Formats: sequence, C-alpha cells, structure tokens
Amino acid sequence: MGQERELKFRIEPALHAAVLSHPVLATLAPPPRTQLLQSWYFDTADHRLRQARMALRVRDADDGRRLLCLKSSGSPERPQARGEWEFPVAGNAPTDADLARLGDTPLAAVGGAGELAGSLAPTLGTRVRRTVWTVEWEGARLEVCLDAGDALGGASDDAPRLPISELEIELRDGDWMAAFDLAWALAQDLPLQLSPGSKAELAARAAGLAPLRLPALARELPQHATVGNAIATVLQQSLAVVAVGAELLAVDPQAETVHQMRLQLRRLRVLLRLLESVGPKSLARTCRWLRAEWRWAGQLLGAVRDVDVCREFAQSLREAAPDAPQSAAALAQSLENKRTARVQALNAYLGGARFGRLLLAQARWAEDWAGGGVRLHAAPSVADLARRLLRFHDDELPSLRAKHWDMLLAAWDANARTPSDAPWAELHRLRLRAKQRRYALEWLRPWVDDALGARAAAWLRLSDGLQTDLGQALDTLRLARWTGDSGPLPTAEAAALRERWTALAFSQARSGLDRARRTAKSAA
Repeated sequence: MGQERELKFRIEPALHAAVLSHPVLATLAPPPRTQLLQSWYFDTADHRLRQARMALRVRDADDGRRLLCLKSSGSPERPQARGEWEFPVAGNAPTDADLARLGDTPLAAVGGAGELAGSLAPTLGTRVRRTVWTVEWEGARLEVCLDAGDALGGASDDAPRLPISELEIELRDGDWMAAFDLAWALAQDLPLQLSPGSKAELAARAAGLAPLRLPALARELPQHATVGNAIATVLQQSLAVVAVGAELLAVDPQAETVHQMRLQLRRLRVLLRLLESVGPKSLARTCRWLRAEWRWAGQLLGAVRDVDVCREFAQSLREAAPDAPQSAAALAQSLENKRTARVQALNAYLGGARFGRLLLAQARWAEDWAGGGVRLHAAPSVADLARRLLRFHDDELPSLRAKHWDMLLAAWDANARTPSDAPWAELHRLRLRAKQRRYALEWLRPWVDDALGARAAAWLRLSDGLQTDLGQALDTLRLARWTGDSGPLPTAEAAALRERWTALAFSQARSGLDRARRTAKSAA
C-alpha cells in the first residue's frame, strides 16, 4: 500500500508572491519548476466512491505524463496520512486492466473491475498551475507545492467552479515530523490556514454535491485501544471543527457557526486542563500554552456570540411587546453595528498567522500522541485514564448537598433584595465552574457511571441546569446594560428598558438557584 502524508493549507491568492520569494524556499531549495495539471475524478452515477470517502483520479501533466491515482481517507487520529495508489496509464479513463491493478485496495469494496469500468464517468475536475520546490529539511525530502486554479463541478466546459489557492507540503522521504517543522518555519511569516479538505471535496462543493458544513463536535473521549490514538482523535476532530468554521465565517458569519466553534473551544480547553495532571512537566506546559491560545480565540468568538444572544433575546421581547417599533429598530441597528465590528475583528484573527500557527501546533501535537511521542506518568488504557481523571473531590463539582443550596438561597434573599445587590460576578463564576465540570463529565461519559455511580446523573443535571439558567440571567443582564448604553434610544426609554430587563435577570438568577436546590434534594 502506498501512503500520502501531506499538510494542506489555504492561502489567499494575494500572498502567492510572498510564498515565491520566501527566504526559506529561495535559499534552501533549488529553483522551482512549474506544471500545468488537469485532473478528472471518476465516480459512479450514484457517487459510490465519494460516499466511501475515496477519490479516483486521472491526471494529465503538461509534459505528457498521464497518471491514475486512487486515494482513500486517513484515519480519525491521522487524517493527514491517506492511502495512495498511483501508476501511469495510457487512456484518459480507467480501463478494466487499470482497475484490476487496484484489486487489493479499498476500491474492491465498491465493486469489481469489470463492473466499475462500465459505470465510471468523469464527474468532477481540477485545473491548476503548480509551482513545486524540493526541500531537504532536517534529513527529510519534502515537496512544497503552491497551487492556483479552479475546482470544477463537472466535466463540461460550463461546469460551475470554485477557486483553488493552496500550499501543500508532502513527505517524499524521511521523517514525517519534518513536514511540520518546515511548515512552522514558513508560518512565522505566512498566514497558512491548515485545511482538512481535499481538491476533490472542493470540486464536489462546486457541483453542489457536498456543501461545506461544520463537522460534528468532539465531545467524548473515544474508546480506542490506546490512549494516544484516543487523544489524537479528539484533537484532530476539534481542529477540523475550528478550521472549517474559520473558512465558513470568512464567507458567511452565521451565528450558529460562531456558537458551535465557541462550544468546541470551551470543551477542548476543559480536556486540556484535565490532561495537565497526567503527564510530565512538558505535557503540562503544552496544555497550558494551547489553553491560553484557544482562550484568546474563544474570547473573540465570545464577543460575537454575546451580541448574537442579545439580538435573539431582543427580538423575542420585541415580538412580545410590539408597541415601540422605532425604538426596537434603533436597538436592533445598534446591536447589528456592534456585531459587524466584532465579526471584523474575529475574521482578522482567523485569517492571520497566529491562528494558522495554532492550528499547526495542535495538528503536530496530535501526531505526537498518535505516534507514541507523548508519555504519561503511567501507560494506562483509556478506561484507566478516564477513571483517574474522574477522581474528583465533591467540592470540585457542584454540591449535591441540599443544605448548601438552602444556605445560598437564604443568603441571597437576605442580602440581594434588589438587582443592584445581586452578586453577578460570583454568579458568573458559578456558571463557569458548572459548565467546566459538565464538559469534563461529558468527555469521560462512557466511564462516568462506573466511577461515580448514581451521583453522575445528578451532577450532570445540576451542572446543565446551572449553566442554562444562570446563562439566561447573565445574557439578559448584558442586554439590559447594552440597552442603557445604546445611543439611538431616547434616554428615558433606555433607562426603562434597562430597569425592566435587569429585574428580569434578577428573577431568572433566583429561579436558577432554586432549581439547583430542587435537583440536589432529588439526588439525596
């Protein structure tokens, strides 16, 4: 079996000149060669190969060579390593004999050579101008390719198309980690955005067959045979969510994309915090660095998400009381202006070199985990690791003692008689702790019941309730404060809305604490 190991990056076309003149490539590699490449991807009418996550390609180069190539997808823990089988062919379409040479590949599961040869047709294509450098780096031989062209959503002249602008680093010989090190050197100057998608997938998007969508969130540690593969899988999965999300936001900054990306980063940071305690100091340092970098990304996402939540809430209130349309429109415009400014700041970061280096660093760390390069204090199974991480003290999780919540509510009623007296900062910290504990339990969900018994379900209910109820109260309070600061609203009306919504937030917070008390009592 052949294997392709390749890092693929999105790069803006305006930066191609910077790549061509980059000192690493200009001084450490021979002059590049340029190729014009035309590729056609073959599939059945019902897209059996694409659905099996394979691509069968015939590529013509401007030097007269014609190559048939089959590519299969990588594993969840190592998506950059894909199966690849390639050889010269004479015709412009795969023949029975060509496909017979692929009989020992995953293609055999799709159909026999004779049956496939009669049903395959070119469905997608690419045309690119490729600039290629061969770089000797840390004892490895790497090929750096700058591609510019089009992904074609069909075989006809008028097929829909999307632009291709990519930088690839492919291992030709030597240590695979050298590709990451070369990429890191280039990424000091260039905003390289690691991309989990292939050219075939981009062509399918052009055809309308596979719109770009956010992958499923990583939220539970998989039950792999090894700890390294389990951690690598969730690191790669969360990386794909954020990388694809950044690509989506650059085109259409939908509120749900912002929300899901932020959720993924919060869950990831909780997992990194858990992992700090199970390895040497080097592991803890890596976890802390990644947590800090992702916190910065999460803050920018959170700034947009805060506005989105307020817009949703303000809309529901306007629909419930449509008696002041002009003021409602002024508030909506104020929030829209705030969102536009925050989205611009977010996209500037997501398109920059700092974000690109962060994606690359996590991809390399995931490769370290998958390859056994990360050492724990012990070498447990995934189940052993989960049980170790679940050895919490009761006070590290929201208390299940009803008396605790009775005392807290008594203190609230005695000291927080008005919204201005409410301990809003402490409520925010309480919600944050509940959210972190909930995510920790969910990461380790397959082992929670065994380790914590009946308390596990109660902790999850209590954490979820606190996160939801206090979150609603704090979002309402934020809208109240923004309303008071909103210039377009008349002063008296803004003050009235602020007072009304602050009182609502106060009531929501009190109800949330009371629900926590009831949950604790039911668990007793």
